[in-house]
Amino acid sequence: MNDYRLIFQKRALDYHFAMQNYPHVRFHEFNNLISSLNFSSLNEILDIPSGGGYLKHFLPNHLNVTSTDFSEGFTNNDIKLVSPEKLPFKSNSFDAVFSLSGMHHLKNVPQFVEECLRVIKSDGNLIFADVKKETSIDVFLNQFVNEYNSLGHQGDFFHEDYFEKYPNIQNKIVECKYNEYPFVFNSKEEMILFFKLFFGLDKASGSIIYEGIQNILGIQTTCNRIEVNWGLIQFKLKK
Repeated sequence: MNDYRLIFQKRALDYHFAMQNYPHVRFHEFNNLISSLNFSSLNEILDIPSGGGYLKHFLPNHLNVTSTDFSEGFTNNDIKLVSPEKLPFKSNSFDAVFSLSGMHHLKNVPQFVEECLRVIKSDGNLIFADVKKETSIDVFLNQFVNEYNSLGHQGDFFHEDYFEKYPNIQNKIVECKYNEYPFVFNSKEEMILFFKLFFGLDKASGSIIYEGIQNILGIQTTCNRIEVNWGLIQFKLKK
């Protein structure tokens, strides 16, 4: 398994460039993550790992969002460096914790989930979405990206029974489902550049990247945009 901290010490700049310049690409992914909560009575939100703090832009303005990450590559004055093994927050501090696509590189996912549950207030929610085992996303990341990224990619992906050996976590799961949605692009060139930077495909030419996307993930083309098939398994836990 690749270490999240080390990966993004080297890849954060390109990843952040892709997210800043093409924020529309993952619109559906972020909105799907937060869609099940009513934020009107919530105040304190933890986003972990936050990358460059992208989720904050999809949340209501009245919320106090704490953005944190496991890698120095993303941290700055607004994004705090934390360890997944021991979060630097008091118990019962947050109304909700969100985690998007960062947990598959952790060495001890149950320990991290327990830490998230600890810092959530009573009746609060932990919502995370990540790659599901044996899907096209799994193949794309652990085979294609692993081949064409100099750092490789070996993620430990999820399935519906992932936490069955951890009853304290399993008993708090109130929803688990696989959600499909597209990455959306304005052109073929934009799609190739985003994938190259976002996934660190430094060993692949544009044509190889295009073929990998088309053959593994699938592409839908309309008159004014290109959609790449994507999807994550999402867990919702209530404390």
